[in-house]
Amino acid sequence: MEPRVLVVSLFAPYSVNFDAGPKTPSSGGGASSVHERQIGRSGSTGRSAVWNGRRSSMHRTHTTPLGRHAEPHSRRRSTFSINAVKLAPISRDSSKTSDGGNATSPCDKPGAYLTPCNEGDGADPAEASNEGVAAADTSRITDKPGPSQLAYSIEEAAGAHTPSPNTLDFTRKLNIDQMREKQERKTGAGKHGRMLHNKLTKAEPDAAEARQTPPGGWYGSALATGADSTLARNIAAAVDDDGSGDMTPGPQIGTQLPKEPQTTLTDAATAEADDPFTVEHLNVGNIGLFNAVNASLDLFAERVWIGELGITTEGWSEERKTAVSNRLLDEFETLPVFVSDTEFEGHYSRFSKQLIWPAFHYIMPEMPQWHGWEKSAYEAALATCERFADRIVDIYRDGDIIWVNDYHLMLLPKLIRQRLPGAKIGFFLHIPFPSSEIFRCLHVRKELLEGMLGADVVGLQTFSYKRHLIQTAKRVLGVTGSPSGLTLDRGHVVVGQYAMGLDPVGVEGKWSNATVGELIEFLNEKYSGKYLLVGRDKLDHVKGVRQKLLGYECFLEANPEFAGKTVLTQIALTTAEHNELQVQVMDVVNRINSKFGNIEHQPVVFFHKDIPYSQYLALLSAADAMVITSLRDGMNLTSHEYVICQREKKSPLVLSEFVGTYGSFNGGALGVNPMDTRAIAQAIKDALVMSDEEKLARWNLLHRQVLTNSASSFVSSFISDIESAHAEAERH
Repeated sequence: MEPRVLVVSLFAPYSVNFDAGPKTPSSGGGASSVHERQIGRSGSTGRSAVWNGRRSSMHRTHTTPLGRHAEPHSRRRSTFSINAVKLAPISRDSSKTSDGGNATSPCDKPGAYLTPCNEGDGADPAEASNEGVAAADTSRITDKPGPSQLAYSIEEAAGAHTPSPNTLDFTRKLNIDQMREKQERKTGAGKHGRMLHNKLTKAEPDAAEARQTPPGGWYGSALATGADSTLARNIAAAVDDDGSGDMTPGPQIGTQLPKEPQTTLTDAATAEADDPFTVEHLNVGNIGLFNAVNASLDLFAERVWIGELGITTEGWSEERKTAVSNRLLDEFETLPVFVSDTEFEGHYSRFSKQLIWPAFHYIMPEMPQWHGWEKSAYEAALATCERFADRIVDIYRDGDIIWVNDYHLMLLPKLIRQRLPGAKIGFFLHIPFPSSEIFRCLHVRKELLEGMLGADVVGLQTFSYKRHLIQTAKRVLGVTGSPSGLTLDRGHVVVGQYAMGLDPVGVEGKWSNATVGELIEFLNEKYSGKYLLVGRDKLDHVKGVRQKLLGYECFLEANPEFAGKTVLTQIALTTAEHNELQVQVMDVVNRINSKFGNIEHQPVVFFHKDIPYSQYLALLSAADAMVITSLRDGMNLTSHEYVICQREKKSPLVLSEFVGTYGSFNGGALGVNPMDTRAIAQAIKDALVMSDEEKLARWNLLHRQVLTNSASSFVSSFISDIESAHAEAERH
């Protein structure tokens, strides 16, 4: 029997917006209002190092489960022939746009990128123009989109180049209905709302009597009498199992209102619960995880996302929380976790971002500058994980698999185990795990290890990360370790390595689009006779953007014959955490362009923002090499996208040895030490002068690994190991 999987991460894939009002997705009002809320919420910290926004201002608004496109996307994944060396060319469908929809918008045409795009959630043309000044090259304005002339589209870019709404199949009402029908056939249960209600209110003697309530409803009565909030949520779910609540119409024009209306706490709470809201994609979470799970839907009976909404929920009544929970659960299979602003700031901004993340990337946080060491930060992290654990218990039923993700929730598996001793629990870490010499310096080292080891399976990305965890647990906790895992008092915990990948079918489907093909032709024409290097990284310390630029500068100095015919196009995703680094990077960019550039040639084209996904794919396809110089990184799926886009050109990949993907590529990439600028310079030269035969051989190795370590194989192996490890633990 296929399991139900509860996928737990700090941020859910959806959020809500009560400020959008009657605005449609094309108005763009939701984006700005959410951005204002996020700044107001986190601005109280007063620290420049703290991310000053709980969520991206670049998101999409949906007023219906189908979003803007009513055409559902297929849930079934296609298969690839891993052994095939020569692949048939993929035809480009000229009738489709880059996101799979019909080419009805003038903004979908590659020749219209210099015209302000007013369709959809487009960015302000003036703002886009100002942002493009620093990155603009010296080419003449044409009617085609050059790298310096790419109009910025929130609808297509949205942070970490998330697929457009019609390709996010988990938003599709059709797929949701299919999953519900499948679940009802297997379990006899109905909607999630009914299941949750039946589970939590099974002790209620008479549901019919519960519905016969005074005006304001059971929820209002429970609040007025100080009743338990859980009971209030249960009864509210029974009143309206589709999560919409009682929509009592307001007074019409000309209606005589009472002179002194009596407003009670119950009436105010009921009115707040009935406030209209829109559901939006939240793009600050783990996009790779979301795409991987949604590419593997046929492996589950159903799946439910559990996570924080990314907006402030302080001051929300229990009625509003229930209305939001019911709608997200019924229509979007998402169960929100409500965390206070104080807890979130201490947990995310201090404990996670100023302690765990730097240390796991080999940057030791220091007390005066970093605040993750504070006792209050750990207490906030523990309180947040307690809220997650309580929320999971609310929806859990026997047989569920609980999949906890990433470093924000390392304390959570133990808390779940304390509440649900017999649950199947897996934990996967999406960032590197450091050596024991780094980890044992943390003041909460024991708490973190015990929290992770509450799971049946702990998954890491590479063999070295797995070895680090086993050695660290042996040193810190004194437990017995083996190549397969760790033996605790309660039993054996499997520690495994799982190479996370992407969905090749989805990427190739977008790459084969006619718009991408036209952009590739334009880039080939624009850079005819020149070498095009491409990079795409977040602008933070560990991504090595500055090291890449220094290596490129060294390459140009050592090889003057390439100075006038090589261009590095660097896309640097905006972060608000490292303004000092941004200045350092721009100093190098300006120095290179001043030293080696002229009125006809600009050696570095620098985008301090993301670009639309179709243009990003075109850049990857037209590149003569991609350069990734992360100082420490996880799997870095950008390299996988590059390999797929290079099925025609077969250009080489320059990859840092400290990226998790490097080991799995089996020598297909040109490995470099990112701290050695001369090594980077030599690798760039080797890539540009490489023979066609070597390019083909290396690309075949890379492509084979990308297809083998796909998103679906990652999800399948991890879920399977959780079930087998739990079954083995029960036998002993």
